[in-house]
Amino acid sequence: MTAPTDQFVDIAKRSQEAVTAAVRTWADTVQTYAGSLTGNQPKLPDTSALVDRTFDFAEQVLENQRQITKTFFSAGAQAVEAVTDQAARAAESVTAHTVNATEAAADRAAEAGESAGEKVASTARAARNAAKS
Repeated sequence: MTAPTDQFVDIAKRSQEAVTAAVRTWADTVQTYAGSLTGNQPKLPDTSALVDRTFDFAEQVLENQRQITKTFFSAGAQAVEAVTDQAARAAESVTAHTVNATEAAADRAAEAGESAGEKVASTARAARNAAKS
């Protein structure tokens, strides 16, 4: 074993010994206290009921966590849906404005082209008439 591993094992053993000593002390204290209440005839707790209560409690905690998680994800899904709808509406609006602006620009360009064409034709007629005279 390496030195850090040996240290870890040593710490784990000492921790286990400390916990074992604490549990023994606690058990002795509880036994002494229970003996003073029951006239030195200690009653063992109903371990089956204790196990049932412990697991019932854990089940309630887990069910609460399940409900909180469902609520959280439901709210998140609703938020995503709302943002998606807003983004789609914004995209539609931008598209409509772009189409309108493009059509308006095309119309102005066509009008400018017609006006320029008329001016060119007018200038050409004037030049032709001047050349004839």
